[in-house]
Amino acid sequence: MFQINGKVALITGGAAGIGLATARELLENGAKGVAIIDINQQAGQKSLEDLRTVFGKERVIFIHADVASRKDFEEAFKRTVDTFHNIDILVNNAGIENDQDYEREIAVNLIGTTHGTLLALENYIANHKSGTEGVIINNASVAGTLVLPCLSVYCATKSAIVNLSLTLGHKVYYDRTKIKVLAIAPGQSDTNLKYNIKYRNEFDKANGERLMKNMVHQPAEFVAKQMVNLITEKPSGTVWVVKDHKEAYEYVPSSSGNIWV
Repeated sequence: MFQINGKVALITGGAAGIGLATARELLENGAKGVAIIDINQQAGQKSLEDLRTVFGKERVIFIHADVASRKDFEEAFKRTVDTFHNIDILVNNAGIENDQDYEREIAVNLIGTTHGTLLALENYIANHKSGTEGVIINNASVAGTLVLPCLSVYCATKSAIVNLSLTLGHKVYYDRTKIKVLAIAPGQSDTNLKYNIKYRNEFDKANGERLMKNMVHQPAEFVAKQMVNLITEKPSGTVWVVKDHKEAYEYVPSSSGNIWV
């Protein structure tokens, strides 16, 4: 079982929603330090002040960065290590739902998650973890496990994150790195994301809004508790769906074509 107490985490998209709730949850569980990354500087500063009021100035930092920029992301890792002297957990949470600007959507969701995962796996957590094991958890969204024609590019980015987490979390990688890589796939949650969906056209919008009406919304705080449970208890190379305000269950894709099986 991976222990949160005394560990250091970096969380992308940490200024609000699931990212901010996860920061609180990790700190409440004894994390030594948390670095929150966000492109929204105003929201990030406000969240920083709120977290420091509760948990202390020395335990939280905010880093203004664009996860789609490898340079920005690497600077965030460096600042986290410089501040807390180690890093053990990466939560790749930043994401947008904007099929209108699909290039930016791919850049944030997929390229950003890939930047973070590889930088952590090959360098920062690998070389600066405080214990024998590190953890990378990627926010894949339940959309990564479904077919949703109304948000085709968004689903494509999230399904890619599912595969990225399954492959880099495979036993052949874990045995080499001792870093767990897994994914959480939340269903519709009460975050700013649901108010900022940009559909590609009116046809997709009509279908998407109809679909949204039938979804059970869950609090970001509930997802964050599930996130921390996955970090501590679940094995590398797994994906966990959290939807309808219910406990996480494992998503198991077909193993067809898996040369390692």
